[in-house]
This record gives sequence, C-alpha cells and structure tokens, in this order.
Amino acid sequence: MIEVALGGTSDIDGDSPYAVSARVERLADGKLLANGDFYGGARLDLGPSACLRIEGVRVVVTSHKAQMADREMFRFVGVIPEEEDILVVKSSTHFRADFASIAVKILICKAPGPMPFSPADLAWRRLTPGIRLGPLGEAFQPAG
Repeated sequence: MIEVALGGTSDIDGDSPYAVSARVERLADGKLLANGDFYGGARLDLGPSACLRIEGVRVVVTSHKAQMADREMFRFVGVIPEEEDILVVKSSTHFRADFASIAVKILICKAPGPMPFSPADLAWRRLTPGIRLGPLGEAFQPAG
C-alpha cells in the first residue's frame, strides 16, 4: 500500500492532485511496443509506471505523458483490455483506432483541461460566419 497524489498538474483553476491510498499491483519500466493502428508499431517509453488498485478500480499511471491510443498501454502493467468490463481512457479521439474494435459502446465525457473536446468550445473571433464547428453543429456567428 502507498499514499499517492495523482494528477493535478494542469494549471487549471480548481485542479489539484487526488490524494489516495492505493495498492501497487505491478511495476514496469514503461518501455513497450505499441502495435495498434494509431502508433503502428512504435516503441514507447512511458518511464517508470505502475498499475494501482484504488478500492475496486485499477489505474495505470506513468511518469511520462502520452496519448492513450494503444491497448498495449494497459497490457504492459498486467491489465488485459479485452478482459475488462469497463475501460476508461484519457483521450479525446485517438483511442478509437485501437479500442473501437473491442468496445460494445463508447461514451465520451467532457472535463476541464488544457484541450477542449470540441472546436465549438474555443473562443473563436475570426472565423467566417456560417462555418460549422462540428458535425451538424450550429453555424458560427461572431459576437456583437
């Protein structure tokens, strides 16, 4: 068991580390071959990494940031994506290349962060009036 503070490094108002007790299930050096469709066989080095169990939830944590877009990013610490009932990935779109084929359903959650999920969430000022910011989205109209 360890006491750990996770996340909270985005410099967003109200964002702070999540302090929790966790059981360390597995440690890894972070080196893996990401052979799914997004990374296409790239060698990744996520730095020292772990699979933690926090109550009934397993959480994969890494030292280096990377786009969660390959099932091997779970496997290298002992989590087999195809055997899990629910997987949660912190990725806006890239994950679909390697995860969509095993998903019964994909749910998208929006949360505060440095990158918005939708272009419509950005404070545009110089777009051409009428341009759509998403599929079937409202047409952009400048303020004022």
